[in-house]
Amino acid sequence: MNKRILALALAGALSLSLLSACGGQSDPAPETTVPAVESPSAGPETETPAPESSAPAAETPEAPESETPSEEPSDAPSTAPSAKPSSKPSQPPASAEPSTQPTPTPEPEPQVDVVQSVWNEIAKLDIPALSDVDAATLSALYGISADDLVSYICKMPAISVQATEFFIAEVKDGKMDAVKAAVEQRQAALVQQWSQYLPEQLELVENYQLVTSGNYILFAISEHADAAVTAFNTYTK
Repeated sequence: MNKRILALALAGALSLSLLSACGGQSDPAPETTVPAVESPSAGPETETPAPESSAPAAETPEAPESETPSEEPSDAPSTAPSAKPSSKPSQPPASAEPSTQPTPTPEPEPQVDVVQSVWNEIAKLDIPALSDVDAATLSALYGISADDLVSYICKMPAISVQATEFFIAEVKDGKMDAVKAAVEQRQAALVQQWSQYLPEQLELVENYQLVTSGNYILFAISEHADAAVTAFNTYTK
């Protein structure tokens, strides 16, 4: 027991001596802490250049000059529509070219003479099929020369059971009396012909119409003879 107590006492003495030794060496420690305190003060001194470097950083926002790419797409659509309307106004000159060309004067339409006009009206009536009479037949049946006429239309039935007949003519000056007398002889020959053939057709021949107006003459054997006279008077008076 006594040994243990001595050992503990020695240990305590050693520890004290160590603590005293440590205490003696710890005195210079506060000197090292002083520079540590001064280093924070140096921190603010180094921070002063930081604001100076921030000035160029503020200049960097000038980068929006790179907005030029954004302007390019905006220019592209603006030029595209402007190009389209610019091409359209170029069309008026093209349309103006026809206006510079002289407009052709319309040619006068050929006018139908009175004889043809009268026949066109008669042809609208309900009449049987008729055929044209040429100059040779006109001379043989009527005794009228085509040389005495300016123009004429003579129609006879296509079949022999019809007495319907029309003669329309413009007669040359001084020839009307001879032409009218020839037509009257034609009517007399038809009366003799149909009196021995078909009594109902004879009635049409007997109810004939023979009218004149100036140098125009109409001879009509038809159930529509009165309407033919009306058409004749429309174009000759």
